[in-house]
Amino acid sequence: MTQASTEKIRNIGLFGHGHCGKTILAEAMLLNMGVIHRLGSIEAGTTVSDYTKEEIERQMSVQVSLMQGEYHDHFFNIVDAPGFADFIGDMVSALRAVDIAVLPVDGTSGHDIGHTVAYESGEKFGLPRAFFVTKLDKEHTKWQEIVEQLTEDFGKKVQPVHFPINPGPDFDTVASGLTLKSYRYMRDGSGKVEELPLEGEAKEKALEMRAKLMEVAAEADDELIEIYFEKGELSEEQFVAGLKKGFATGKLVPVLCGSGLGNIGVSRLLEFLIHEGPSPHDRTSIVAETGSGALEEIHEDESAPTCALVYKTITEPHVGDLCYVRVFAGKLEPGGEVLNTHSGQMEKIGQLFHVDGKTRESATKLVAGDLGAMVKLKATHTGDTLSDKAKGYKLPRIQFPAPVLEMAVAPKTKGEEDKVATGLHQLQIEDPSFNAEHMPELGQLVIRGYGDLQFASILSHLKDRFHVDAELIEPKVPYRETIRGSSDAEGKHKKQSGGRGQFGVCNLKLEAQPRGAGYEFVDAIVGGAIPGKFIPAIDKGIQETMIRGVIAGYPVVDVKVTVFDGKYHDVDSSELAFKIAGRNGFKAAFKKCKPLMLEPVYDLVVRVPEEFMGDVMGDLSSRRGKIQGMEGEGRYQVIKARVPQKELYRYSTSLRSMTQGRGMHSQAFADYEIVPPEIQDKIIAEFVEEQEED
Repeated sequence: MTQASTEKIRNIGLFGHGHCGKTILAEAMLLNMGVIHRLGSIEAGTTVSDYTKEEIERQMSVQVSLMQGEYHDHFFNIVDAPGFADFIGDMVSALRAVDIAVLPVDGTSGHDIGHTVAYESGEKFGLPRAFFVTKLDKEHTKWQEIVEQLTEDFGKKVQPVHFPINPGPDFDTVASGLTLKSYRYMRDGSGKVEELPLEGEAKEKALEMRAKLMEVAAEADDELIEIYFEKGELSEEQFVAGLKKGFATGKLVPVLCGSGLGNIGVSRLLEFLIHEGPSPHDRTSIVAETGSGALEEIHEDESAPTCALVYKTITEPHVGDLCYVRVFAGKLEPGGEVLNTHSGQMEKIGQLFHVDGKTRESATKLVAGDLGAMVKLKATHTGDTLSDKAKGYKLPRIQFPAPVLEMAVAPKTKGEEDKVATGLHQLQIEDPSFNAEHMPELGQLVIRGYGDLQFASILSHLKDRFHVDAELIEPKVPYRETIRGSSDAEGKHKKQSGGRGQFGVCNLKLEAQPRGAGYEFVDAIVGGAIPGKFIPAIDKGIQETMIRGVIAGYPVVDVKVTVFDGKYHDVDSSELAFKIAGRNGFKAAFKKCKPLMLEPVYDLVVRVPEEFMGDVMGDLSSRRGKIQGMEGEGRYQVIKARVPQKELYRYSTSLRSMTQGRGMHSQAFADYEIVPPEIQDKIIAEFVEEQEED
């Protein structure tokens, strides 16, 4: 591949719901660029972007992939992001690497929740977005309905720039409101096209489309709007400049059309991205923190100090870590050195690659605006910044969405717990979109992520790379124990077995504390009833008991303990005796204080198509959820609720099943609330039964 100059680069990300046509659109783009000579097949596992064993078996993208090619003297970096919510972390990573988000939409079914998430995420990152309605060569296409729905859901800035002449099984022609011409494609998938004049109704429609686009172009720039009001139109040069600015700033979200599988309209998409799409030079400046702590704008300039982001790390057999990188300023060259400003280590650059899926071609350098891959970096992983040492640039870390699914992981063979933990730790370094944590109070290794598919992928990596079989089990809930009232009790430890004995007595008073106040210990001993040197031992015995729990084996919270009296023996008293006495006294007083249990409760935000709202609301009620409110967002309803953690087990899976994969949710820990009596009794009974069995 010829080395690109920054102004000739176009960095394109393909985003959207699963099975909307992203992978095949990427294939068609590569075919037009001459990178491949025939379209690959998802069913046959021959596409460029879905090349891993897991992707071929599942017939879906499970990780972000990079493809590169040349078209009309421009250099395209195409990033294909997974469409399923289980792999949303890779979508977020891809958004940090590209300059334009293209959202393929199925021409028979329209856009879906995955498109909404991608669209809103692109808006958050300030990325220009474009829709490409594909599969228009299928039966029952809904071009006009889809355009109207896109406009309704995302606003009037959504404007078609092309339209299909004959959508359906005979589809072969795309008309342009920009050029006022039509483009008839060969039906052999070659992408060969014949340019034709527009006539009749199609011409009128194109003229109407162009008039709307001219308004949008004028509104993108203050000078252009004045010219438009004065003259009633813009020159061709002004029109193109306005479109380009409107697209770059998000004031125009163009809708294009075609078929990836038929390779129809794809060349028009590429032409649009060349002429109206922003190069890295045109994007909004990136702000980075320097080594001195100051904030500085980074401009996509090859002569500037180097600043690059590692947006994805993939480990491959016989290669090791392959770091996918976006260069924002300066350049990377083999043999050079850069500072990893997150780890603080210097990294020597070895080989650089341009990438087409699993195929890699050596690169002499990667310039500002380019994407590529690096190998054999010592301490660099996803989200790290590579910088010129003198500047010490540090870009913001990639912020992944909060996890929505939590599971415990256990080895299938006893004794391999350490291997599982080590493997998960390494996988988490490579892919921070999930996290693994050992929960001592629960005795479980818990992973948190986005769905069953992601977790299945993680288990597959554990087996293939770390040679350990693991399984997912239901995670325990971190309940808490506390009290409602106050009471006092005597704690005693007395043991005589010949020689020196053990003796300690303490009188304790327990009181409930406000929620979240924690533990408070008060020494109210007067007159030397207990020598001061033994008081810390009583406190220690109480705290040890609080960790283990009293009624159900869960930590105790929000109690105030006052030691107000006691007895000791000059010879037989010891710190151990008073620690045990404190433990016994705390348990006795706790059981007299109307003990209760608390459960973690989460704030839930569920977004679903309106037709599924009733089912989702009913399901939330069955999960002891408390509805906090509802509001409409286009075709979707947003439901806010509070739901106990226990009832959220596999909720993401259930939600997708209820909504045909079109519902999504986010969740965040809110607070602890009192467990209903009937559930508390069941938890305590199970604990007592386990104790008896032990």
